[in-house]
Amino acid sequence: MWAFGKKKGEKSKEQQQGPLTYQRQYVRINRDIGIISPDIPGYKTVTRDISLGGAKIVLPKFFSIGTIIKIAIDFENHNKPLELSAEIVWIKEIEPNRKYEAGLKFIYTNPEQQQKVEKYILYILETQSNWYKTLED
Repeated sequence: MWAFGKKKGEKSKEQQQGPLTYQRQYVRINRDIGIISPDIPGYKTVTRDISLGGAKIVLPKFFSIGTIIKIAIDFENHNKPLELSAEIVWIKEIEPNRKYEAGLKFIYTNPEQQQKVEKYILYILETQSNWYKTLED
């Protein structure tokens, strides 16, 4: 028997393929935030974007995917940098043997670390965008 264009008991395309997967789990904001890493002596960079889950940065050398590095994020609304670990989840060369763009996944070891990142992102959204005004219109 046909019901809405398919046979009874026949699975829809979505059911056959399983649930949709999303590449990004969190909203990313474009923001330059200072980052240093003791794993890269003398290294300092800024994020290209940041989310609760991670950040995109530029690195001066190649790291293998899965490498864990220590970082300190210098949020302008905090007194001291937030120290945490991050996993390199993707990397690509942007200048031969000189610059690499990489995606970091933050590794939180306590809830306070995640709360600081979340508060910073909310601070930026509330003070430097009009996202909440368009929702009320």
